Amino acid sequence: MESEGVFENTVLLEASSQNPAVLRDRSQKKINSQQLEASSKKKARSQQLEASSLFYGVTPSDLSRLPFSKFKDRLHQCVILWPVTVRNKTDFNIHRLLCAIGHNTLLSRVPPNVNCGREEVMVSIADIRDRYKDFPQLLHNTQKVLSECHIAFDFHEPKNKKTFSGSKLIDTELLNRETWKGVEYRYGKTFSAEIRERVEKELRMINELGFAAYFLINWDIVRYAQRRGYFYVGRGSGANSVVAYCLRITDVDPIDLDLYFERFINPFRQNPPDFDLDFSWKDRDDLTAYIFRRYGEEHTALLATYSTYQSKAIVRELGKVFGLPKEEIDALQNTRDGESVGEGIAKLIREFSLLMHDFPHHLSIHAGGVIISEKPIVCYTALNHPPKGFPVTQFSMLESEDIGLYKYDILSQRGLGHIRDAVDIVKKNRGIDIDIHQIKAFKKDEK
Repeated sequence: MESEGVFENTVLLEASSQNPAVLRDRSQKKINSQQLEASSKKKARSQQLEASSLFYGVTPSDLSRLPFSKFKDRLHQCVILWPVTVRNKTDFNIHRLLCAIGHNTLLSRVPPNVNCGREEVMVSIADIRDRYKDFPQLLHNTQKVLSECHIAFDFHEPKNKKTFSGSKLIDTELLNRETWKGVEYRYGKTFSAEIRERVEKELRMINELGFAAYFLINWDIVRYAQRRGYFYVGRGSGANSVVAYCLRITDVDPIDLDLYFERFINPFRQNPPDFDLDFSWKDRDDLTAYIFRRYGEEHTALLATYSTYQSKAIVRELGKVFGLPKEEIDALQNTRDGESVGEGIAKLIREFSLLMHDFPHHLSIHAGGVIISEKPIVCYTALNHPPKGFPVTQFSMLESEDIGLYKYDILSQRGLGHIRDAVDIVKKNRGIDIDIHQIKAFKKDEK
């Protein structure tokens, strides 16, 4: 074998000395062959790994067909699949009605594959074991998969953006610097010891509780409004803070009005303080667009609200899916609570309208709630992209706060637009510039 190898190499060398392209071509083919072989092995290993972690769900309705299907020889890859969609028979009927409403069709014409199965209810583990008792391997596989799974929900740690600058230390320094600059703007270069003590106390507590980023993001929003010449009003419990006053987030002097800071922030409060920022309806969309640009669409979203079914609306929807004419639907809508509606379909509509009252109908958009998260928003919710253009969560402010995402309120107030118009008219007719944020000047105005 050794001599044959030597002979082969000699032949190759002789060929290459006469025609170098021959050797290069053979070497390249050999390399390509080796790469192809390595790629095939890698693909085979990947498929083998994927196959070992791939499982097929077997529902209760599949059990009778399983011994005669292609999966009878793959029971080691089969697990129990028991969907849970409704609680009971009543919920199943409500589900069918909602599907008909959603498809805008009669109940009798809803495609069968749209509805869930009648058996898709929560049952006990004992019932599941009894149902699959003839397939012990499925029980074993399912238990094994479950033992390797882990689900954890953290409902305590805040999920909002943790820093404004990217560093908590820089945030602290920036908040302190901008606050003391604001002290000079609000109170002048000389101010009382009471003001100094109050500012130092608030800054210390804000930084200790980790709310510096929250203050700075609100400050960044109103600073953008100032640059653009937008009128705004800051309100909410944040009006109790002299730091917010000095950052020009609010225009309420809590020291002058003797407002209690601990109502706004105290050591026992985990959620950030509440600021409501009102802008003119003309300017708010631009403010919202700035927030999305500044903090990124991956980390920013509008909050949704749930529009729910109310009594008359649900009666009308149910009347349509049951095929009632408009006159009978109108008559049902006008019946009072407790008033008899007779038997048959009218009675069914009355019963289900009571059961479905306040059910979610569709997602709408919160009046001004915006969330800015540390991790991408999709770590917590899927997103809708309505025509307005900004991504919207699929939960409301209540669920958002439950998981630790606290909103920024970017609200619209039509009155600010009228104030802006008035200021512009004064400037045009009298040449006087009015700063609506100089509250002290308004207080001293004799008129």
